[in-house]
Amino acid sequence: MPRPQLPVRVRAAAAAALAAALCLGGGALWLRHVIYANSVAGSLATAQSQARAIASTYETPAARMNAAGGTLAVDCDGDSDARCSYDKWYEFPYFGMGVSFAVVDDHGAVLLTQNQLAYYVRESGLTFPANPPQWNEDFFGRVDVHLRPARGGAHGQLDDRDVTLVAYNLSPSGGTVYVLVSPLDAEAAVAPVDRWLRLGLPAAVLFVAAVAWWAAGRALRPVERMRAELARITAADMSSRVPQPRTADEIARLAVTMNETLDRITDAAERQRRFVADAAHELRSPLAGLRNTVEVAATHGGVADPEAMRTGTERLQRLIDDLLLLARLERAAPARGKPVDIAAIAEELVGERRYRVPPDERFVVVAEGPAQVIGREEELARMLRNLLDNASRYARDRITVTVGESEPGIVRVEVRDDGPGIPEAAREQVFERFARVDQARDRGHGGAGLGLAIARDIAVRHGGSLYAAGTTGGASLVAELPQSPPT
Repeated sequence: MPRPQLPVRVRAAAAAALAAALCLGGGALWLRHVIYANSVAGSLATAQSQARAIASTYETPAARMNAAGGTLAVDCDGDSDARCSYDKWYEFPYFGMGVSFAVVDDHGAVLLTQNQLAYYVRESGLTFPANPPQWNEDFFGRVDVHLRPARGGAHGQLDDRDVTLVAYNLSPSGGTVYVLVSPLDAEAAVAPVDRWLRLGLPAAVLFVAAVAWWAAGRALRPVERMRAELARITAADMSSRVPQPRTADEIARLAVTMNETLDRITDAAERQRRFVADAAHELRSPLAGLRNTVEVAATHGGVADPEAMRTGTERLQRLIDDLLLLARLERAAPARGKPVDIAAIAEELVGERRYRVPPDERFVVVAEGPAQVIGREEELARMLRNLLDNASRYARDRITVTVGESEPGIVRVEVRDDGPGIPEAAREQVFERFARVDQARDRGHGGAGLGLAIARDIAVRHGGSLYAAGTTGGASLVAELPQSPPT
């Protein structure tokens, strides 16, 4: 069992929402990544600048520290307090400011620390490596550390966070300056994008889905009108047609195609009704003749005329065979077969007529050589036999069957007679079922009007055509079939 499909409007809205989520969400994530990366790069550059400045001022007299207290241990060599205070702020600019840094000696002992690093050294026992990290070409290094929560239960901003420390060599003492690269700045930079992802993106996706729902419903409104009109069409009344939108889009083309299909169905239904009526009429005639023969014999106490019975039965049999063949041709797929020499078939059929009693010497075959087409031999033979039968009914002295190549890739078979011919206005009518052009085509000639219809159906099934060509005298029926490709 096939799975039930969601309505078109639901699928359109879902597809639009998914596309919006992918585009808007992907764009926002890409923008967030760019902002975050740029912010981290800026923080790294700032931290490197700060580490270099701290290292360049640490060895000055005003920057000697008390590692336990985290304050300057000022020794100004007898200078006044004002002078020492001036040296402290002037020569060591980052002390007392909002910079998280630590100065560590060459054994890993903390000489000075402040702000976040001072908090985690004091509260959670943060330690620094005894050996400095590997320096790059600019004499900077990087260390990743994990900041554990405070042992006393206090809460810090960076608890349980992995952070990066920028390291710079402290010359000539051999110590190291570590500056914290806080992730809080980068997170603050991407906070607006995060708010958009949490709040704005769902709202935008829902808005796009709603617009797609509305647009799909509006676009499908003509389809619903066409469906309602089709539902009103019945076999008894097929005159209605679906409305055609004035737009030049796919729905308008669908309406045109549906109306063309309805025209073809109406035409086929009408032809089928005519065919059934004509078939009933044609079947009634031989049956009536057989019945009359039997009733006359029964009334006069005699035996029914065998010849009349045979003639009526043969005519009825031929008509039934033709009707069954037409039905089979309509149901069957396009003919596919093997290469067939249609010139040889024409020679064989004409030869058969010369050996009849009495022989029919009116036929002449003109063929340049073998004429190969792809198809079923029995059907192509039936097509040619019907054309020859039609010509034999009306020809006076000569019937010429010409087989040759009319153009590259096309085999042309022409059956021409010297009979009364076919009026120009009736050259298509003769291929209709049960068609009779004039009094020359009557039951006295033995035809029911199905032979040429069957011949054309066979030609079309083989990818060709059959038509009545214009002539100065007599009739000319021409079949053109695709030539078999060379092997």
